[in-house]
Amino acid sequence: MRTYDLIVIGSGPAGQSAAELSAFLGHSALIVEQAAPGGVVTTTGGAPTKTLREIALGLSRDRGSAIDGDVASTFAASLESVRGTTLGVCRSLQDATARQIESSGVDLLHGTARLTSNRTVVIARADGTIEEVGAKAIVLATGSRPVRFPGIPFDDPDIYDSNEIFTMRRLPRDIVIAGGGPVGVEFATIFAALDVPVTLVDSNERLLPTMDGELTALLAGELADRGVVLAMGARVNAVSRRNDRLVVSLSNGSSIETAAVLFAAGRAANTEGLGLELAGVALDGKGRIVVDRYFQTTCPGVYAVGDVAGQTLASLAAQQGRVAACHAFGLAFGVPVDRAPSAAVYGLPELAGVGATEEQLRRSGGAYVVGRCDLSSTARGAIAGRGGCLKLLVSADDRRLLGVHCIGDVASELVGMGHAVLHMGGTIDVFLTLALNTPTYSAAYRTAAIDAMGQLVALARHSALASLTTGAQS
Repeated sequence: MRTYDLIVIGSGPAGQSAAELSAFLGHSALIVEQAAPGGVVTTTGGAPTKTLREIALGLSRDRGSAIDGDVASTFAASLESVRGTTLGVCRSLQDATARQIESSGVDLLHGTARLTSNRTVVIARADGTIEEVGAKAIVLATGSRPVRFPGIPFDDPDIYDSNEIFTMRRLPRDIVIAGGGPVGVEFATIFAALDVPVTLVDSNERLLPTMDGELTALLAGELADRGVVLAMGARVNAVSRRNDRLVVSLSNGSSIETAAVLFAAGRAANTEGLGLELAGVALDGKGRIVVDRYFQTTCPGVYAVGDVAGQTLASLAAQQGRVAACHAFGLAFGVPVDRAPSAAVYGLPELAGVGATEEQLRRSGGAYVVGRCDLSSTARGAIAGRGGCLKLLVSADDRRLLGVHCIGDVASELVGMGHAVLHMGGTIDVFLTLALNTPTYSAAYRTAAIDAMGQLVALARHSALASLTTGAQS
């Protein structure tokens, strides 16, 4: 029986980072992947969604050159080409991931894997052969899949989950999207950019409840301007077919007729067929693998990282993979996991944030000020003809940066500089000393920092005046 120092099941960011770090440290590593390399990022999530977004964005910016100005007709007429472009991007990233894995000295095997006892993995290869492989440590990085709610007829050709939407053969006349999280919002903006009427249904009272409320409200307004109808505080209970239309029944008693439905709410951990019970790996009440702070499961030497242990960002999953590898090989230095990761919603426009939101600061009771910059006032925004907002949350006590939030072009990129300052515990003074390039959106940091400084000065004067008044009265 072949043996490895580390066997990783799954080649997404979490699994890839664990295996590559092991190989870098001189340990033998094997990745077993039943689908394409790269996981959701290269197959049904990041790459295809963002590719569709770029195509839709290009069409919406170029409406004058579209056939009779009809963006939807232009997109529909080139749907096969769009699908080919999307799949081409996916294949390119999958090939790049495979090359990265192999160049790092990690073995990559196509097949399915399940655990037995004593850290042994049974691998069913794609050619039908079966092999048992031993390991000193095992990392489970099998990811997640969209939740399929009971009673919803997913066999209907016009009802999709977020994995299947890329198989759509025609652009629908209108669509209902169930789920107001990042995936639902991204697809809502894509379809809206293509002039497809969208109704977005979500059980929360507002979109994206973990993001900054002020900027989320701006995004909701942008969606409304694009014709998206928001049905908040409701969920989809049932979907039935009436002739050539679908009838969507909501929990508030109302119903919507539509041509297509996309379910983009919730994901379930991929734990089936892994042999977890035989290996002594426990699950929690939501079907996710139970792990400790080193991402070790209830079976010593077996780790679980990424969505299979709890839904997370790809960037954090990669860090988790490295933490697991370090612990597996007894490395004292370990790998830190970012406690304030940035998050982004790749809609039209983008929404991104890192650190505390204003809602969180209000609840905490700490003193803070808000510095803002309208992106249309920057040279880059004026050139592009588009606006947005960069928002800095700043401690009133020591000018320390507490949060960065942005809506607009490349918001996901723009928050990066603020993320670095926040991670280091820095103050907004740094944005006043940096000579940033122009024209760039990043110059907005200086304007927002000056705005915050002005409020801090006003706050200090108010406090001093209040102190003098109190002293005079006494």
